[in-house]
Amino acid sequence: MDIQHFQRFTTIDVGRISGGLSCGMMECRGERFRFVLQRHFYFGFVIHGTASLADMKRSYAIEEADIFVLTPSMTACIEATDENCRISCIRMSPDFFDTLCDGQPAYNQLARFFSEARLPIVRLEAGQCEYLKKTVALFSERLDAFALNQEGIIRHLCSFYLLQVANALYQEGGKKAECVARPNEIYRRFKQLAVENYRKRHGISFYACKLHITPTYLSRTVKAVTGRTVHSIISELVYADAVKHLECTDMDIKEIAEILGFADQSSFGKFFLKRAGASPSKFRTRRRQA
Repeated sequence: MDIQHFQRFTTIDVGRISGGLSCGMMECRGERFRFVLQRHFYFGFVIHGTASLADMKRSYAIEEADIFVLTPSMTACIEATDENCRISCIRMSPDFFDTLCDGQPAYNQLARFFSEARLPIVRLEAGQCEYLKKTVALFSERLDAFALNQEGIIRHLCSFYLLQVANALYQEGGKKAECVARPNEIYRRFKQLAVENYRKRHGISFYACKLHITPTYLSRTVKAVTGRTVHSIISELVYADAVKHLECTDMDIKEIAEILGFADQSSFGKFFLKRAGASPSKFRTRRRQA
């Protein structure tokens, strides 16, 4: 049974992001609840009370100040063990997570949990706990008020949250660098290069050359780590940037096309139409009318 079947689980869709990507702020509180988390990234935070979190192998007792992380390949059941339990959870689709440049540092910190076959659960220190509560409070329905820059705000909030989680996992591990498998390291370096160069470099050959590997090997590695293609990841970065320019600036479509590395306005228009279902000019008009 999926999470939407549980009435005590409130979802705030702060993340119907352009291009079909999604993230959400979910919170459960009050009477005892029980639900299943699966198919997404979940970054949970126990704000008050106690609960149990169970996968196929074992059950874990979690309480106030605990955070937990689930990846799309994991399935876990969470159940409150007292009537005052309150848990907030940031849910991110795999595609959305992959577009965040700060997602990989958090993912890399999960390596030791995978090797030890246990769920990533960490107890925050008092100062960390209070600070994370303030971050969680920013994920609210008030985000709807930001019609112009909402997507950028959501992305920055998610990155900020992920960096706090990565730091907590890092400290819990005794501040020891985790040994990340070579495929993950290649993907991390590719992602960093992509974030730095996507505006001018849309092809796989450039990134493979920078990493000193063949395009075929890079393609296979990225596919194995993320389930996505190199082209789709670069395209998502380009598209997100295009949306930002269309929403937040008065630049001509031709200028935006040049900034994003397209040969001409027509090429950019075809790219954007395929992803958004509307031409750049129509997309801009609709957003402004909204």
